[in-house]
Amino acid sequence: MNPGRIRRFSTWQVVSHAIMVVCFTLLALTGLPQKYPEQAWAKGLILIFGSVERARWLHHLCGTIMAIQLVVHLLELLWLHMVRRYPTTMLPRLKDIQDFLQQVRYNLGLVAEPPRMERYTFAEKIEYLALIWGTVLMVGTGLMLLYPIRWAEVITGQGVIAAKTAHGGEAILAVLSILTWHSYFVHLRHFNRSMFTGYLEEELYAEEHPLELEQIRRGEVPKPEPPALARVLVFIVVTALFVLGSLWLLWWMRWSPGLL
Repeated sequence: MNPGRIRRFSTWQVVSHAIMVVCFTLLALTGLPQKYPEQAWAKGLILIFGSVERARWLHHLCGTIMAIQLVVHLLELLWLHMVRRYPTTMLPRLKDIQDFLQQVRYNLGLVAEPPRMERYTFAEKIEYLALIWGTVLMVGTGLMLLYPIRWAEVITGQGVIAAKTAHGGEAILAVLSILTWHSYFVHLRHFNRSMFTGYLEEELYAEEHPLELEQIRRGEVPKPEPPALARVLVFIVVTALFVLGSLWLLWWMRWSPGLL
């Protein structure tokens, strides 16, 4: 523990967050102009990127990176929770509902103390789950739009049109969420640098995560278990099936009779 600072995120998590920030920003800057091509700001952004073709190429590249990052993250969760038996601290629990109600009462001045929360607050869990769900939706609908002829054989042309609507709607929702919810709680309410440095100031830790801070001070931080052979083998099998399934899906989409 550094004086006045506590390690909150690993180097891998910091790097993953940085990649996601860059890809999300570029996806928004290259995707929204294609949704609103008649707007002056959209035409200006397309000119900055050079052409619609270059904007689409960059959009597809960043989308591919985000898809790979999603797969890696899901496998990472599988490794941590199934093999290493690390606590599922990001999943909502009954206490999160209680914390939310306590926070509402505190904001209304009905109680004197805010909720005492653990490693992740209810707001952080909501945003995390929204990120996972949104990424799954964007990757899925993005693949349908990237290979519309192939997908139209399965879900019909109307399904592809619906995917386009869902893709654009989720994009707007995600951008607005970042500009309002995320920006306020992370940058305006107080500038939380932990996802850039890996460390959080002890004073801020005491304010937002007092229960975890008490555990850290008592030396009760949960530690992953040694990987047991049986769990490692199951992880390898599941990972292999997942990777093979992904490769088969890519082959199936690219082998489109309409493109031959």
